[in-house]
Amino acid sequence: MKLQKIILAGAVALGLAGTAIVTEPTLAAAASSSVTIDGNFSDWQDANLTEGYNGDTALASSGKYVEVYVKMKNGPVPGYGDYNFTIDGQKYYIWSDNVPSNVSKGETKKVTFTGGKTNEGTQYGTVGTGYVSNDGTHNLAEFRVDLTALGLTKAANGKSVTMANPNIGSDSASTTVDDLTNAATSDSASSSSETGVIAGKEDQSSKATTTTDGNANNDNDNLNIVIDGKFADWKHVTLTEGYNGYTAMVSDGNYVYVYVKMKYGLVPGYGDYNFDIGGQKYYVWSKEMPISPVSAGDAKVVSFTGGKWNEGGQYGTVGDGYVSSEDGHNIAEFKVDLRKFNLSTMTGQTITMYNPNIGNEKVTVAGGSTGPYVIAGIGVVIAGLGYWRLRKSGRLGRSKTSTSGK
Repeated sequence: MKLQKIILAGAVALGLAGTAIVTEPTLAAAASSSVTIDGNFSDWQDANLTEGYNGDTALASSGKYVEVYVKMKNGPVPGYGDYNFTIDGQKYYIWSDNVPSNVSKGETKKVTFTGGKTNEGTQYGTVGTGYVSNDGTHNLAEFRVDLTALGLTKAANGKSVTMANPNIGSDSASTTVDDLTNAATSDSASSSSETGVIAGKEDQSSKATTTTDGNANNDNDNLNIVIDGKFADWKHVTLTEGYNGYTAMVSDGNYVYVYVKMKYGLVPGYGDYNFDIGGQKYYVWSKEMPISPVSAGDAKVVSFTGGKWNEGGQYGTVGDGYVSSEDGHNIAEFKVDLRKFNLSTMTGQTITMYNPNIGNEKVTVAGGSTGPYVIAGIGVVIAGLGYWRLRKSGRLGRSKTSTSGK
């Protein structure tokens, strides 16, 4: 019995450690569908697929969103076609002009989708975001469409949704509208099998405008940040004040996550966001920042480029995020993939960042912690030692109860 307790203690330690390890923040779908739009397609494995001549599709609903899954038999995921939706008898045409023609095995790329009243129409503007990938055999995609961007209201609750793309097949995948009445609540109740995604986030931030002095040292193991166009998860992170705004930053060792809240004017794309990592300079900027304020409650997707000097492009696309507004202030959140800078490790490195268009005060974090991995290792050792001792004593025998029915 004592040895069994040792194994149990090790397993508990291992399990607790696993929940502390940060994964890449995601675009989180609402709890009602159990699907997360994050470039990881495992949560579609039990979906009811509709087979077409060139691929399979599936739909799921969550709050104000309909999520779409595509698995191709041959060729790339189509951006055009379009994805022809029929919702409560009304036609909507969803398409993308930035779906790549080639994605390598294991590679994942973010894409955006436009909505129209006709093929390749733009009347509804940007209506969705998602990812395309390749599992080594098939090209895959998952994306979500914001039904409110199509002008739908609570009158559509429970109505039929069908979707087909003629480049995939003529048969339609189907679902029903979830609940546009409680879209904000449903959308904020994030659910995911991935750690680092927080359930039950508020849809609107209640963060106070707290500030600290320059070189603020925020918690680099903060698991509560999801780059999803909602900002409530930053309310517990201390802000650093500049003459024109506030910044905050956390890191998990592979990524840094940045928050910006302006006092005046728009969130700057240029400046740049000047990073110093272990004494080396990196410049991160965006040419996609909107030229007019984004309405409160809406969020615009933007990508970021990295360089060796201001507006340099040597590192290519290094991050992405969202721009929005709140309480009369323009705000943004984005993540930067530190691995794009060809750094071998970030553990223990000091990272500082500022943008001269926001202020000269620098926000500072450390570049990741090995703590969770050390705890996990201890759990494995404890469990393994207990198992070995039980086997040696002969007390660990073959179970006589069949588990094949589980």
